[in-house]
Parts: sequence; structure tokens; C-alpha cells
Amino acid sequence: MSEFMRRHHARLLLSAGVCLSVPFTALAQEASADRPAGVSTDDIVVTARRESENIQSTPVSIVAFNEEMLRSANIQNTADLMMKTPGVFLSGSGGRENSVFQIRGQSKALSGSNAPAVVSYFADVPQPTFGSGVSTYDMASVQVLKGPQGTLFGRNTTGGAVLYYPAAPSYKLEGYLEGGYGKYDRRQLEGALTLPIIEDRLSVRFSGRYEKRDGYTRNIGVGGDLDDVNSRAFRVSVLAEPTDTIRNLTIFDWYRNYYTGDAVLLTGVDANPSLLDLLGVREAALAELAAQRARGPRVVDSDAEPAMNRTRRWGLTNRTDITLGDIELTNIFGYRRTYVEYNINTDGVPRLASVFAPGLTLPLLNAGAINHVEQYTEELQLKGSVLDDKVDWLVGGFYLKSRPYGTTGTGNNVGFFSSYPLATFQYSFYTENSRALFGNINVKLDSLAEGLRLNAGVRYTWDKQVACIATQGTMAGPNVAPPNLQPDECPSSPLLVGPSVNRAQSSAPTWTLGLDWQVTPDLFAYVVSRRGYRTGGINTPSFGGRLTPYQSFGPEKVTDVEAGVRTDWNLGGDVKLRFNASVFSGWYNGVQIALSGLITQAGACQLGADNPAPISPDGDCDPTNDPQSGTMLVNAGKSRVAGIDLDGRIAFGDRLAITYGANFLDTKTRSLEAPAPIQPYLQQQEIPFDLVAKRTYTLGLQYNLPLGEMGELGATADYYHSSPLSFVNSSLPAYDLVNARVDWRNVAGRPLDVGVYVTNLFNKTYQAIGAVSGSGLGFNSAIFGAPRQYGVTLRYRFGS
Repeated sequence: MSEFMRRHHARLLLSAGVCLSVPFTALAQEASADRPAGVSTDDIVVTARRESENIQSTPVSIVAFNEEMLRSANIQNTADLMMKTPGVFLSGSGGRENSVFQIRGQSKALSGSNAPAVVSYFADVPQPTFGSGVSTYDMASVQVLKGPQGTLFGRNTTGGAVLYYPAAPSYKLEGYLEGGYGKYDRRQLEGALTLPIIEDRLSVRFSGRYEKRDGYTRNIGVGGDLDDVNSRAFRVSVLAEPTDTIRNLTIFDWYRNYYTGDAVLLTGVDANPSLLDLLGVREAALAELAAQRARGPRVVDSDAEPAMNRTRRWGLTNRTDITLGDIELTNIFGYRRTYVEYNINTDGVPRLASVFAPGLTLPLLNAGAINHVEQYTEELQLKGSVLDDKVDWLVGGFYLKSRPYGTTGTGNNVGFFSSYPLATFQYSFYTENSRALFGNINVKLDSLAEGLRLNAGVRYTWDKQVACIATQGTMAGPNVAPPNLQPDECPSSPLLVGPSVNRAQSSAPTWTLGLDWQVTPDLFAYVVSRRGYRTGGINTPSFGGRLTPYQSFGPEKVTDVEAGVRTDWNLGGDVKLRFNASVFSGWYNGVQIALSGLITQAGACQLGADNPAPISPDGDCDPTNDPQSGTMLVNAGKSRVAGIDLDGRIAFGDRLAITYGANFLDTKTRSLEAPAPIQPYLQQQEIPFDLVAKRTYTLGLQYNLPLGEMGELGATADYYHSSPLSFVNSSLPAYDLVNARVDWRNVAGRPLDVGVYVTNLFNKTYQAIGAVSGSGLGFNSAIFGAPRQYGVTLRYRFGS
């Protein structure tokens, strides 16, 4: 058999074996003898395994974007990545700044305090749970990793990771300045400047972004219009290389977004008995639902006072790389300080008239949160090669400490006649410590088959949480801060009612074991199995009665198997095809489930009696020690998530390319078990997979037209489809979106680019984020996606 036929035959076998039932017609391709295996001129370098690799030779399901791709796709923030990344949800819950990321059916609980299933990283430093979104200006790359992570990355996750890498300083004087204007009086200013200080030794890069836009949802109730933007950010990066063996990169970044808030709309009222009947507002809620539908999604009547969403964060990142002979040492230090505060009209309605109090109105469910958290992380790595470079090894350790530095907690005013927005505020001062040791090896098995590699890694993690929990004693407003708070203490304040300290800890090993094979320069295949883990946590406030055993919940674990191929084909002439596919299945144990509706039904309670659920969650008829917002987290089941990831492109020469991607998910409850005291609060006999769409598709069109001395014209269009998105015991309807952009680059031979963009081209109305759902509450509400927007940008580049 000829060498060409051997490669062709191997490719067909691998493609058929991995892709299962995916239809695909295999065509012959020409091997590229003059380039290294797995490298092509338009591939992206990624760091999914903590080293630089071509994306087409990385044994991880990954979607990556470089700077040019981010700009041409008009990606301005984390949520915009969804347009180009099937199978993920990268937005917020209850508000766009309260980031909740979902990958492969795994996300942070929509309420309560548990570890995220997907962690975002900025320059390899994990971001805090709250306010973890990242503005994508002046980025070198953004990478979305799918599947359990933890053996090589700072925090354990069961779903995936999102990696942001800002542009680093070079040793050339260069930069850009960009301004933009668009619909709803959108004003944007962005720029970057690299200043070399000492040739090849010291350089500084400054970058920043400003954006302000009017709200696109008119509010006829209390406060101003909603869905506005008022953000600014800047970054300073210092690159120092005092010797040929030492490299140090220090980054200071700052971000602020103070806006009115996100518009929430009432989308449905449940016919079953619920909180609406306990408050006597069912008829009023139905009337508001009819009024909202008549107004349409861009006009709301809010009673949140004051409506606000404020996020402020800053951080310091320091990475040092030192070459010590044949060993490389890397140290990554990170400090993050975040402030998030919001007050939102969660129910989507104004104050309602109750049949129990004629002449008076009350809020149904408004909610808010205040979060002041600082986080320290430290990671140390050593890596090298042995046995004539046949074995690459890496060992290291990771440490994280997170603690509050100011008022922290959540609250609501369910049914309170008072106008105070957070009448039932509960303080939750969490201190978290995580420690881990890890090791990884990559073994070249060329003696068995050229290009064959074995990858193996192991990690052990120890997690501990301590929480001071208390309720608010007055209506003066949450203002108790924890100065010098120790793990065994609560702040000393007469405003705190029933302060107590609770603890939880867990530990577990995680691992990865896989084989990958660079069969030919244009064919790569892999199979891998991983163990993932996310820590347990603490429920609030301090429970009593039959809820006492559920004060804390344990870790969640997953074991998965993934197999994939990455292929490039020459279909003849200038037509080239890229086809990548991954199939996966993960088995989850100890699934962390959020139970809702754990609220004392005051009218049905009998003091001195053992009141069963759901009359009283713990039996004592005391609402002050009920789970915060009627929600608690428990380990209650086993699940399985399987699916297929597809992505690729067809290039017709240098001018025209079509990109595509798809994700298919199949979620299954293997078992669901809840002890008798909390069984009545299981809303369904299936494990909920919140923020999960079973099918998502993307399709992109890119066209470049050279204009000679006048520059180059580039046009892009992106289509995105999502099937219904699950949310608690409801779902958000399926929707389709189209974005488009045209860029005139190097106008008249000058370093000047002009861009025109439009998002949501066909002005689709769709529910983007669920706000409230639950049979015990009796209604559903949601945040709608943005309407059609358009604008123009002007970018001037200078320097090298």
C-alpha cells in the first residue's frame, strides 16, 4: 500500500469511528510535505494544556478566537462568544453581570452558593464566582474549553473553562485608536499603545475602553430606562526580561459598569396554587401579564427602587518564567477584588393589589445582592523533559483564598408592604481556601506509531469553606462589613440577628488519561478519559429542625470519555475543507440540585406543632431561619450527559470561506433520590439541567475583496440557532439570530480601518436569560435579548 493510500485509509477509519452517525463524504487530500505536522498558516495557537500548541493538534474540544476574529465577529463581551460557540451559555442569571456559564450541561446553581462548573481565567488567573465576565478589548486570544478541567488548570471544574489572554507588550512602538457610534446613542472609544523602554528588555502596553449607551427598554414605572450601558476599563501591562532566561509579565486591569439594570418581563402565570394565592395577588398578576403582552417586550412597568446594577473589579496578575538549565519554572500570582451590587424587578411587574389588604399594594418578588470579595491565587509549575525528550513532565501546586472585604449577602422583599427593596436581607460572609498538588506527563510513543502520544495527569485538591451567616435586624439597609473577620468569627454588630458560623470541607483526586495521534500532517485523532470535581458548600442561614442535616452539601464528581478527530482536506484547486468532530459522554455523581419553594406558609402553620413540609420547611413555622430566598442546595442524584461537537470551515481560495459548528446534547437522569424531609420540594422527578439547549448551530460567511492600492474589503455574517433553553421547571423558546459586519481595511493604503456592523439583523424578539421560575412561586419571568442595533467604527493603527 502506498504512503498516500495508507494515510487516506487511516483517515477514513478514524473519521468513521469517531463521528458515529454524522454523514460525511471523504475526499482525497494532498499532504503538505513542506510544513510541520499539524501546522497550517491560518491556525491558532492555543494553551489548553499549559503550553503553546496548534489548535488542530490539541486533544481537547476547543473553540478559539484571535484578535482579528473577535473584531470581525463583533464580539464585545463574554455573552457575544455564544454566536460562534455552539453548546455553551455564557451570560448571566438574573442580570448580565451576574455571570453564569454553562458548558456540556453543567453550570453554577441559579441561586445559592456553590462552586461554578465553568471557570473563566484572565491571563491564567481564575476569576471570582461573582462578576467574572471579561471585556474583550485588546485581546490576543479567547479560548473556550469544553469538558472537565482541573488537572492542569487552577480550579477544578466539571463543565469547562474560558481563557482570556490580553495582548502583551512587544518591543516595537505600536498601537491603535478606535472610535464608534451606533443606535441608542452608543458611544465607544478604545485604544492601545505599546512603549518600548529598553530594547529587548523592558516594554509597557496601555489599553482602555469606554462605552455608553441609552437603554433600549422603556420603563413606565419607577426609575429610568433599562438595558443601558455605562462602562469603562483600562489595563497596564509591563513586560520585563532582565536576562535571556527570565521573563516577567505584570498586568493591572480595572473595570466598571454602573448602569440602571436589566429589564425583566413577566412571561407566564401558573394555574396551580402558589405564592400568588398566599399573597392574594393572582388576579392582579394575570392583569399585569395581559398588560405586558399588549405593550410588547420593549416597554416595562418596574417597581424596583432604586433599580441598579453596579460592577467594579480590579486585579493584579504577575507571571514569571525562569529557565533553569533543562527545567522551566513558572509562577503565576493573582489578586482580584470585585464589587457587585444589584437591585432588580425580578418578578417583572409593578406593585400589585392584594385581596387581603384592600387599598394597599405590595411587591411580588424583588431581589438584590451585594458582594464584596477579594481573592488571592498562587500557582507554581516546574516542567522539563527526560529520556532524550521522549517524556515531557510538569508538576506544580495551586493555592486560592477568597474572603469578603465588605457587606456581602442577598435579599428580597416578598410580599412586604414596605418599599424597602431588601427587607429580608441575609448576610453571607464566605471564606474559602483551596489547595492542590498536580502532575502531568506526555510520553512520545513513536516506536509504536509515529506521532502517537500518551497523556496522563493526576491532581489532589483540598477545599474548605467557612461562612458567617446572619439576617438583617433593621430596615436601615445592609451596611455591616467584616473588618478583620477571622474564620471563626462574625462581625460584632447589633444589626445582625442570629449570627452563626458554619463550615464545610471536601477533598478528592482528579485525573486525565488519554492517547493522541498525529496520523498525518492534516489528520489528528485523540481519545481521553477524565475525572472532574467541584467542591461542596454551605446553605444559608443556619438551619434548625429537620433541615439541620442539610446545612452543607458535598462535592459533585464526573467521569467522562471523549474521542475526536481534527482533519484538513484539499478538495481540488483552491478549495479546502476543515472538519473537526468530538463525541463525549460524562457520568455525574452527587449532582448538586437547587430546591426552591422552601418558604413557611404562615397562614397554615400551627405553633407548637410539627408542621410538615411544605407548610414549614423545618417544622418550626419561623420564617427567619428558612433557606435564603426559599432555596437550598443538596446532593440528590446521578446524571449522564452525552453529545457531539462539530466545527470546521470550507475555504474557496483566499477570498471566500464558510464556517460551521454544531452541538448536540443528550441529558439523562440516572437516579434522583431525596430524603423524606425535602422530598416535597422536588418539583419534578428529573434532574434539572438549567440553561441547557439540546441543539445549537452556527454558520458563518467570510468574504475578502482586495482593492489594490485602495485597501481591502471584508464582509462577515454569522447565523446562530438555539433550541429551547431549559430553566428550572420551564424553558425559554428557541430562537435564531444573524449578525453582520463590513470592514474596509487599509483605506487608500493608509493604516485606517472603517467598519459598519449590525447585530440581530432581523430584529428577532427572544428570551435570552431566565429570571424567575418555580411551581411554588407560580410565575415565570425572563430578560429578553437585545433588539437590532447598528453602528460604525473607525480604527487608526500606528507603529510597526
